Amino acid sequence: MLSATLIAFALAAGAPLLAVAVGALALWQPLFLLAGAGAWAVVARRRRQRLRPGPGAEAAFLAGLAAELEAGASLRTAVGAAATRAPALDLSRACRLAEAGLPATRVGEALRGALPVNGRLAAAAFRLAAEGGGRVAALFHTLAARAAEVGRLDRERRALTAQARASAWVVGGAPLALLALLAAAGKMGPLLADPLGRGVLALGLVLEAAGALAVWLMVRGAAQ
Repeated sequence: MLSATLIAFALAAGAPLLAVAVGALALWQPLFLLAGAGAWAVVARRRRQRLRPGPGAEAAFLAGLAAELEAGASLRTAVGAAATRAPALDLSRACRLAEAGLPATRVGEALRGALPVNGRLAAAAFRLAAEGGGRVAALFHTLAARAAEVGRLDRERRALTAQARASAWVVGGAPLALLALLAAAGKMGPLLADPLGRGVLALGLVLEAAGALAVWLMVRGAAQ
């Protein structure tokens, strides 16, 4: 009754409907709220990872840059044309410098920070082309292949770490789910009433936390 009164008062006061719904869920089914918050965190993290430019975008830009140079475009013109192949990369500064006719070395320095895999090598290639007048299309093809290989290895690493996380969730979540079911069914009383039962429960929770920490450290080490 008190919960319904609080919800009605919040709605009458003009509280956001979403905030009221979250509060009601926290009062009536806190486990559902925790599960929903965890799912939202996972979805939001994966969305941020998808929006983050990866080596594939860099490979597309470098391959486009090499193709433009082979077609006879100048180094400055090729940058703007190749940037359209990789919209996920922040190449705006390099494109502005190229369009303004600044030296190729300045454009290469701008690419250094925009290309996470081959930025330093791309800047060196621009310097080589500017100072020695060498044709660097083949070099950009090589850098594109290198970025594509890094992207392939990164996808394999993510797949393996995702499998490790899934295994950890299954192995570590099953005992916690069983405890939640026992608590919901009101069968935790005998276990908590016995000192030995409380000790076993505390030891189990400590082992669960230690296992989760070990898996997190291993996955973090693999990501680095």
